[in-house]
Amino acid sequence: MLHTRHLSSSRTPCTQTLTLLFVIALLFPLSFPTLSLSPISPGSVATACRDPGVPMNGTRSGDGREPGDSVSFQCDPGYELQGDDKITCIQVDNRYYWQPSPPVCIAPCGGNLTGSNGFILSPNYPHPYPHSKDCDWLIAVNSDYVLSLAFISFNIEPNYDFLYIYDGPDSNSPLIGSFQDSKLPERIESSSNAMLLAFRSDGSVSYTGFHLEYKAKLRESCFDPGVVLNGTRLGSDYKLGSTVTFYCEAGYVLQGYSTLTCSMGDDGRPGWNRALPSCQAPCGCRSTGSEGTVLSPNFPRNYTFGQTCVYSISVPREFVLFGQFVLFQTSLNDVVEIYDGPTQQSILLSSLSGSHS
Repeated sequence: MLHTRHLSSSRTPCTQTLTLLFVIALLFPLSFPTLSLSPISPGSVATACRDPGVPMNGTRSGDGREPGDSVSFQCDPGYELQGDDKITCIQVDNRYYWQPSPPVCIAPCGGNLTGSNGFILSPNYPHPYPHSKDCDWLIAVNSDYVLSLAFISFNIEPNYDFLYIYDGPDSNSPLIGSFQDSKLPERIESSSNAMLLAFRSDGSVSYTGFHLEYKAKLRESCFDPGVVLNGTRLGSDYKLGSTVTFYCEAGYVLQGYSTLTCSMGDDGRPGWNRALPSCQAPCGCRSTGSEGTVLSPNFPRNYTFGQTCVYSISVPREFVLFGQFVLFQTSLNDVVEIYDGPTQQSILLSSLSGSHS
């Protein structure tokens, strides 16, 4: 990532153009802290309860471990708490323990959902789902509303395990679709205020399953179009005739239409008249503004190989240019060349590769 701005100059007037040819790789090493619980050594005397830990797919509030101290637990969206949400440190003689035992968070096999939005997870998610499961989720909201279902992740055994989705409260309702494999389905919308999801797994192979999000909306309005990665949105009214407009962050270019209008579709349902745009970091561009940002293609993800990207920056004659790398990391075979002028025949100021700060 490179930030640029121009500076005024009293030198002889000239046109300053900065041309960059580069392909940048971005590698982000991640580390995940783990909690280690040390056992009490033989012969030592406990003076407090052990650390109750934090449930997987959940959070804990409170750190006290003295007798009488309590801690509370909450599960991430889509998970259910198995056990009490609050436990207390108890002392009996020289023994210290939690009462009741710390709970766990599980992804349930089915359930009835009545909130205006929520998440549905396959049993045991994100670990493989169990064999031979029949799980039914019924989503039912106020009759003035309809439902949308978005697939965040989806990976079930093809030809043997299935997710059936019905446009109504039971399996006699119209079948919207039968889903399998690892291809992420498009968003689904209901025509009624209820939707039934029926998951069936066989007795052998298991995959990681699915993570879905549902939302309810008034019948005479569009669904929330969401936001675009590396961009912002203006507009929060989704009624018929309303518009929303998308903008990209510095260095990114909008792909598609910036403004969407909620209108009645050919199927008689409200919908946005255009597809959601995206914000992309381009391979090369021409800039004439007083300041800006240059990004490698696909930033912040890795760029693809085999590209030559030319970025040309030009400002009025009475100015010169100043540029600073905020982040720089390429493979050793990829290079960034900076020229003091409008072409690659201009004076070469710098040739960089690898990692720099």
